[in-house]
Amino acid sequence: MIYPNIAKIHTFIAVGEHGSFRKAAEIVHLSQPAISAHVRDLENFLGVPLLSRTTRSVRLTAEGRKFLNKAKRALFDLQSVIVELQDEAALQSGRVTIACLPTIASSSLPAALAIFQKRYPEIKVRLLDEIATAVNQRVLSMEADFGLGPQPAGNIDVDFEPLFRDEFVAVFPRNHELARHKSLRLKQLVKYKLLMMAPGTRVRSLLEEAFRRIGSECDPVYEVYHHYTLGGLVEAGLGITVLPTMALSLLGHPRLTSARIVDPGLYREIGILRRRGSVLSPAAVAFLGELRGVFATWHAKH
Repeated sequence: MIYPNIAKIHTFIAVGEHGSFRKAAEIVHLSQPAISAHVRDLENFLGVPLLSRTTRSVRLTAEGRKFLNKAKRALFDLQSVIVELQDEAALQSGRVTIACLPTIASSSLPAALAIFQKRYPEIKVRLLDEIATAVNQRVLSMEADFGLGPQPAGNIDVDFEPLFRDEFVAVFPRNHELARHKSLRLKQLVKYKLLMMAPGTRVRSLLEEAFRRIGSECDPVYEVYHHYTLGGLVEAGLGITVLPTMALSLLGHPRLTSARIVDPGLYREIGILRRRGSVLSPAAVAFLGELRGVFATWHAKH
């Protein structure tokens, strides 16, 4: 069905509110014959009279009053959403939801958030800090505009834009015999008790694959879900662990130190995850623009 255009509805509202074709003509900047034509077209389309006209007055019919009230509400709602979208396009309002790893949320992301909020104070940013599988799911379900995390394995519904490599390091107490090393081969760690993130996490999967490549089984004495717990266990001398460099900030234990893993070098690609075919809001596009610059600077220094 082809509906009457908004201009004709706006014209009728002006006539109905002021009870005058002359006054309506002044408000909408049309001639009185044009005003009459607009109202007549509406009445023909609806099949009912909207106005009762005499030589001295213009009054709303019962149908006219009903149409006027609902037309005003509809026009107000339409104008409101137009203003809202224009504000979003001009970055004067809006919302961005980000799903990301806790390691990112506690290290490089805060700098990007601070810059963005200073530049666009009216845009609200919601942060969901979760493990990699949950980040991926938030992106797929479109609960998040985009995600920040490792590339999901074999997921054809998620586009991945790499940002940087997060190298793995061995972590142990400062008084441990390995503390004199700046770098370590993975085989050197096999003889020590290992503490690791729980199965199902992306970090655990990468480590299991790395140990298999050197002909060794990954058999930790403790498995945990939280980095802070892992740091406490290592500090207590219960074993050593292997983690991405970005995770070090989550351990929260100053008496720990680390050494790079070499031969083979271990790392995970960290980047932007987006649901394939999704269209980002202006606010999300602006945030990603700030994010890329901040991440490039931050990781060049670290």
